[in-house]
Amino acid sequence: MARSLILAPALGALLLAACGDNNAQTPQPPMDEAESTAPLPDQPLVGAGWSMVSSGEGVALRLEEGGELIAALACMRNPAGLRVESDSFQPVMSEDRFTVGAGDEAYALAADLEAGRERGVEASGEIPADLLDRIEAGEEIAFNYGAQNLGPFPAIPEADRAAFAAECRETAG
Repeated sequence: MARSLILAPALGALLLAACGDNNAQTPQPPMDEAESTAPLPDQPLVGAGWSMVSSGEGVALRLEEGGELIAALACMRNPAGLRVESDSFQPVMSEDRFTVGAGDEAYALAADLEAGRERGVEASGEIPADLLDRIEAGEEIAFNYGAQNLGPFPAIPEADRAAFAAECRETAG
């Protein structure tokens, strides 16, 4: 009998804890910001623009707004390859696929999570000839990294598209 009196309060407390308030919601852990969509600007990218930069290392198309890098595509020399980067994306250690979209086609690149960037994500891969054709034709460009998306962005100015595609083809051999 004494044993029942000692166990009864403990069992009662366990039952109450297990049942709880059925109407109370279980708190959800905060969403990992890196798994969310990249923040969209408050307004359309009115001041954003594409520019082309060429050097001994390669040629790049950069989309910037107010001096901030949104995204860049570069054909690098030695070794030849495509490098893409965006300061708008947050690195996700479990995500190694960075996709560039041109029109209705997607091109997958390997994200470099060890790049040591202060912010953003970069990726690289081979230079797809079809991507160069689509850029030169003026198709819209978009970027995807995990659950984060940027774009589609308007076409790159015609003179820059042609020069970029020509230098990339020369680099690719």
